[in-house]
Amino acid sequence: MNTHYLTEKVSAFLRSRAASTFKRHQIIVYLLHSVIVVIVIMMQLMGLGGSQEAVPQTMSVVHLAACLTTLPLYLFRRLSVPAALSLVSLVAQATIMCRFAYFAYVRPEHFLQLIILNQMVSVLAVVFLVLCFVKYTPFAIAAISLVAYGSVAAYLKEPSLWKIFGFFLGIEFFLCVLGELLRYNVMSVSKENTDLHHRETALMHAVRLNEREIEAYLRMSSNDHPSPKDIDRLFSMIKPKSQRNLVNAVRLHLKNHLTDDCALARLFPSLTKSETDVCRLILAGKKRSEIALLLDKTENNVDVTRNHIRKKLNVPSNRDLKEFLEERVLDI
Repeated sequence: MNTHYLTEKVSAFLRSRAASTFKRHQIIVYLLHSVIVVIVIMMQLMGLGGSQEAVPQTMSVVHLAACLTTLPLYLFRRLSVPAALSLVSLVAQATIMCRFAYFAYVRPEHFLQLIILNQMVSVLAVVFLVLCFVKYTPFAIAAISLVAYGSVAAYLKEPSLWKIFGFFLGIEFFLCVLGELLRYNVMSVSKENTDLHHRETALMHAVRLNEREIEAYLRMSSNDHPSPKDIDRLFSMIKPKSQRNLVNAVRLHLKNHLTDDCALARLFPSLTKSETDVCRLILAGKKRSEIALLLDKTENNVDVTRNHIRKKLNVPSNRDLKEFLEERVLDI
């Protein structure tokens, strides 16, 4: 239960801080980096590992202070994740360079191993920057760390340090290049997803439907022989306004479809060709003057034809002819 509650809290925090998966990934990497830095430095300060001399521990305190300073700045939205992580990494690299100078000058016990250990910390900093998809900073950290390490190796003239310089050079160069490729690809995919989301939103706004309604339409349209249950499911998934629009669209489609290809002549066999033409134009919403113009008749002739249609179809005098014809068309 506690684990589930904690997971929900973390998920809610991530959603409140970032809208995209890409941004949430950056936050996770940055927070993980902060936790690791705090734990490792606290262990060193408690004497559980690392150099216990005053200068290295002072540098660790500076690194810890930088980490704990940027964290609230990020939480209060004063710094972005890439800026916060870059700042901490640059401060950490500065402290490593100070340790290098101290180890090279004082040469405490196991100073060579401590130099290599600090260089590995620089590599880890590059790894976290790459995982966070930070631009440029991994190259800066890698260049500074390699120059500092090479300078110490040259000053001490220690073959053991030079032997693994190529290893550090290769791995940091590989990490930086790979990180830049990953960052470019992830940014491209993120942009495509954003564009797709915008197009989806624009589509739903254009058709005035939500995702659930669009899904219902697509599911119904893919069924060749929908059952009454399928139809009921469709109407249960769409809003009343969408239901009315759908029914009206079907009515209009049926009316237009059935008034094509001499369908009216088959529906009203008692009507002449001229009367059928007038019926078609009435159903199309044309006025008397428009019908007369289209059929090259006088308005009186149109009125006479309308009266003939009423008599043949037994249309009550108080009924609108257009409504009567629409009902007959839709009833078939």
